[in-house]
Amino acid sequence: MSLVAFPESPEALSPAWLTEHFQSTGVINADNQVSALEIKPVGDVIGVVGEVVRCHITYAAPCEAPASVVIKFAHRLPENRAIGNNTRMYEREVLFFNEIATQLDTPKTHCYFAGFNADTGGNMVIIEDLHDYDVGDQVTGVTLDQAKLVVDNIAPLHARYFDAWQADFSDLYTIDSDDYITSFLPGFMGSWENAMANFPECFDNEMGEAMPIYVSSLAEQMKRMGAGHMTLVHGDVRMDNAMFGRGLAHQHPVVMIDWQNIMVSNPLQDLAWMTTSSFTLSTRRNDEEALLAYYADTMQGLGADFSLDAVREHYDRAILFIMNFHMIIAGAFVPSDERARQMASEGLDRAVRAVTDRGLIKLIP
Repeated sequence: MSLVAFPESPEALSPAWLTEHFQSTGVINADNQVSALEIKPVGDVIGVVGEVVRCHITYAAPCEAPASVVIKFAHRLPENRAIGNNTRMYEREVLFFNEIATQLDTPKTHCYFAGFNADTGGNMVIIEDLHDYDVGDQVTGVTLDQAKLVVDNIAPLHARYFDAWQADFSDLYTIDSDDYITSFLPGFMGSWENAMANFPECFDNEMGEAMPIYVSSLAEQMKRMGAGHMTLVHGDVRMDNAMFGRGLAHQHPVVMIDWQNIMVSNPLQDLAWMTTSSFTLSTRRNDEEALLAYYADTMQGLGADFSLDAVREHYDRAILFIMNFHMIIAGAFVPSDERARQMASEGLDRAVRAVTDRGLIKLIP
């Protein structure tokens, strides 16, 4: 966590503060300064747990410093900020950029500042502006080749801490910890019935009849998620968080953004979330096995002892568990937001079909 005082809202950010920070970190020379800022929202300026802005920067003298950056702030409303703090989302993203990212030899967003204020629950993260990348589209879906690029990006994180996270991150949320289960379950319990009411077409008779048992067993499923191999996971590997390069000389094939959900879990949680959120039904059915084989080969190449059979076993547990994420989204979507409706409907349908296609209802405790 940063001990440096920092602005906690777009209005509080000033050229003077950014000048001092950029000078102290070598982004600009001591004789240069930030002379003006132009701040504009990125997408919905106020999200559920925070706001994201693009900051265009003018310097007193020409330099190689960034012409713009993207800045994330904690939500300004106390009730929304509490959501982020109760699940440690702000703190976790700051932890990633300050302590984890520097240990990974994988493409990632350059971070200029990451700070969390435990007294106010506020944060600020200043990152590279990837304006010349193309954001993925989880509703339209991605191809197997694009998914393999994402595996190339996240597998080094999985392999680096594969069954070896305890020494450095014992206080990070783990999927099977009582603290995480206690913080997680209320959101699901308040959403699953709404999800079934909002999208009844996603549930056939078999799944509908299994839901009461699924709901009552979710805590046990979370314990099962921690029964095998564990590692650090991104936690939100959907294609709206994947920035794909356009083949330009300075670009990476893909960069993952939004690290607020990093935690310790079953490594296949990331792939299960990707395939159920961002693969069309036909793509998953046709290419799921090829993706799992590619992941197993990649992990083994990075030194992890993770056979394809073990990958499949971990993936099945993750698919069964991850359906609840989609139910939370489907139970809370805003009817007037067509994009949110599509994400909720497609994600829930894809997740349910993955469970039934793989015959996983029988694995419900």
